[in-house]
Amino acid sequence: MDRIVDIATDGRHLSAHRGFLVVSEDRREIGRIPLDDVCAVIVHAHGVTWTTNLVVALAERGAVLLLCGPNHAPVAVCLPLEGHHAQNARIRAQLEAGRPLLKQLWKQVVVAKISWQAAVLESCGIAASAFDLFTRKVRSGDPDNVEAQAARRYWPLLMGEAFRRDREAEGVNALLNYGYTVLRSLCARSAVAAGLHPSMGIHHANRTNAFALADDLMEPLRPLVDALALRLVAAGIETVTPEAKRAFTGLIALDLPLAGATTTVAGAAQRTAQTLATAFQTGRSADLVLPPPPSRLELAGLGALIR
Repeated sequence: MDRIVDIATDGRHLSAHRGFLVVSEDRREIGRIPLDDVCAVIVHAHGVTWTTNLVVALAERGAVLLLCGPNHAPVAVCLPLEGHHAQNARIRAQLEAGRPLLKQLWKQVVVAKISWQAAVLESCGIAASAFDLFTRKVRSGDPDNVEAQAARRYWPLLMGEAFRRDREAEGVNALLNYGYTVLRSLCARSAVAAGLHPSMGIHHANRTNAFALADDLMEPLRPLVDALALRLVAAGIETVTPEAKRAFTGLIALDLPLAGATTTVAGAAQRTAQTLATAFQTGRSADLVLPPPPSRLELAGLGALIR
């Protein structure tokens, strides 16, 4: 019972039939999955309908129905009264996680992010040997803010000396903002589907931030957005056009390496959230599985997202 069903196509109908979750379109079945295998159903497409029987069947198995808004961020979750199969324990463990564990987890996230930045730079033909040094300098909790040190080196190398990261600016900054929003929504969905509370972060902490945990989990994946934004600009797309939106939306299906196999960005985010839940429960930061940096060949797949 560990499969997450992500409904991203408009107009689908979801129902339960003889122990299966059935997906239909125009009254024609297009897929089914055993209900006993499902831990969460995520709906972030428009015009999706479902039966009460399905919601009841999911609840009886302790599975979650997660609903998202137009920006694909979670807005509501339907939890069974008996509880998600592990949610009560996972949220309690998340809430009670001690500072030493949180600091070790954040160290892993920062090291992964810097390694991804190096991979993106190298895929662009830019030497990134200094980033290996940065990863070795990261200590528990990153008290020296090596993350920021690496960022100050990374952005000029990737975007040019004149570039300044500005959340309010247009052009490539607007592309980055849109891409990060897509990633944030993906990581928020993954966190909730894993039985975690998205507002309780590892490092990010703000009472008004409903998705602090998503902000933590997306950090290693941010360089993917950077690389795609760079390719969009090279293709003459310098604003958030429909073409740019399609490219960033397609990013979640990009192939990535993970645990000796191949998965997608969405699959990697789900795996990270699931293993983070395990780390909270065991108290071992080593249980967290973060996707390793992609190769040049895998990053070359970003070009196919631009039409």
